[in-house]
Amino acid sequence: MDIKSSLQKSQHDLVNNNAALTKAKSTTIDTRSPAEKLNAVPASIINTPVASEEEIKKFQQEAYEYNVKNFEIQDKTQAAFATTLKEFEKFKDTQSTLHPNIDFNTLDLAQKEDGTLQLVGGNIATSLRAELEAQINGNEELKSAYKQVHEGMADIVRYFDVNSNVEAKDFYGKFRLNELSHSFEKQFHDDGFGQDYQTLEEKVLSNSLLFSSKMADAINPRINISV
Repeated sequence: MDIKSSLQKSQHDLVNNNAALTKAKSTTIDTRSPAEKLNAVPASIINTPVASEEEIKKFQQEAYEYNVKNFEIQDKTQAAFATTLKEFEKFKDTQSTLHPNIDFNTLDLAQKEDGTLQLVGGNIATSLRAELEAQINGNEELKSAYKQVHEGMADIVRYFDVNSNVEAKDFYGKFRLNELSHSFEKQFHDDGFGQDYQTLEEKVLSNSLLFSSKMADAINPRINISV
């Protein structure tokens, strides 16, 4: 049994145990002596198999490896998201200098599954958009980082929601970098975790587990709508 299935089984067992406990509390008080109660224990409880030490160690090792793998993905995705933001800002700054009459802050960034970058929105002529997309697709660092964002976010969502089967392909063409950044920022509240982080950069470069948790919360509404 893999770790995800084990975790889900543990959750299922916990629900069943809680249900049994609730039912027990709703019954009348048992006035039998301890000896009588012990003799009355159902055979199903007595015969319930207990995990061996070897099975427990195996489960613990699987849990450890599962978490290590996901923490590495989260670190990598966090760095990729920071790089994507930085490179896109550099691109817009450069183009703002070359085209001072265009507001590049209204321009957003998407990516196809094959890695091709797409410029979305903005009051830009079709010919100029094609020219700009040709230029931005020459930035291999940006393309690679944004692709890791798509791939890593799918892993992050599945990590925080064991019932999710989302895949990176569900995000390609749907993510908008500015929209995603804005949704991510909205997850930080004045009285919650990460309240000391003020700028987007500080929030993105926060503890990787905090980053991943906030990003999972930011993405989930998009999944429910788009997939």
